[in-house]
Amino acid sequence: MGALRMERVAADEVVRELAGHLEECYEALRAQGVSEEEAFSRTCAEAGNWADLRRGVILAKEGRMSDRVKQIWIPSLVTLFVGWGVLALMIWQRMEPILWHPGNPRSSMYMVIYWPWLVMLPAVGAIGAYLSRQARACGWQVYLAGLFPAFAIACVLLVVFPWGLFIETHEGHEFSWFGLVLMTLNWVILPGIALLAGIVLQGWFGQGRHEIAG
Repeated sequence: MGALRMERVAADEVVRELAGHLEECYEALRAQGVSEEEAFSRTCAEAGNWADLRRGVILAKEGRMSDRVKQIWIPSLVTLFVGWGVLALMIWQRMEPILWHPGNPRSSMYMVIYWPWLVMLPAVGAIGAYLSRQARACGWQVYLAGLFPAFAIACVLLVVFPWGLFIETHEGHEFSWFGLVLMTLNWVILPGIALLAGIVLQGWFGQGRHEIAG
């Protein structure tokens, strides 16, 4: 097992499964009246070629990694490029967004809302969820794939936040927490809600079609 270089949890799982199988073989032989020494010898022989077993475990591990790519990363990249690609196209076409100034209309802090983009984001989330579920993903994997565009921009804000808090403050510029809240609401929360709506709707319709087919 040490030569497989597996994660501790995965290695323990393989050891438990293999140990359980060998234990069942041993107990079955003992129940047939085979002596302890003979049962032990035949149980060890049941494992077969250890090199073949090692290759089988490696192939199973690679299969799980391939499943993760199909269940999470491919759908996530599709939602990312489709979602933000459409927004880039809207900006390139000079589509006028809605500027919302909370409080003082003359304030420099405002939200830039591309409402056609928000309207189509549920379809993007549904696409990601569909691709993920088609690869037999479930639970958090589906939501990660569908919400990936919002997660990606959240990571960007986590990089921008220290810059605004420490570097700009050090240079004499005033850092605005309210501006950060508006930016998070504009580019993470609202898109995340729209994407989540698409994921949920896709799950409902997908389950409905499955029940009808069943």
